[in-house]
Amino acid sequence: MMDDVEHAMDEQQPAIPQGMPTAGQPGVQYDEKQIVPVVATVLTQLVARNDKMLETQASNVQSNVTVFHAVKPPAITIRKYLERVERYAGCSSQCYIVALVYVDTIIQRKKSFVISSLNIHRLLITSIMLAAKFYDDIYYNNAYYAKIGGVPCNEINNLELEFLFMINFTLNVPLDVFERYKHELAVHASQIGAAPEV
Repeated sequence: MMDDVEHAMDEQQPAIPQGMPTAGQPGVQYDEKQIVPVVATVLTQLVARNDKMLETQASNVQSNVTVFHAVKPPAITIRKYLERVERYAGCSSQCYIVALVYVDTIIQRKKSFVISSLNIHRLLITSIMLAAKFYDDIYYNNAYYAKIGGVPCNEINNLELEFLFMINFTLNVPLDVFERYKHELAVHASQIGAAPEV
């Protein structure tokens, strides 16, 4: 039974495949306006895949509840949530790329943590807030991000601290890693055309 649980944890894939080349592909352009829709699409696919995996796996997998887990999935989609954050937070498009790197860091470091519809919204608001604090010159305080994200202020503070421990306080993203993620998102955007949400 425990082997099934460990195997399920190994099945969770990063949002952006690791080891992809950083060299640009001809015809692939980076468009800042597509970052949020493409990140939303990538994360929606990841969450759908993981939710399906959790439904078919042992209950031990589902018992790994953290401060990021909600009792039930929020009614707002990942894309609508990210669009809300984008509208009100005013952070740079680079923050969404860095936030995705942070989420992938958690996937790689915490094999027992499965990103699902129960935790993705809290992970996103926390990762975007931290990315903005670390990379942007101007950013809002935790209380404002809590309001945008629909969580109480004391909860966003707890989420921030837990998130920092989960990524080992590694907020700096090396330029080559950032460029690889940016390139992969541009490739993904060109493949899906940043299609509107269904």
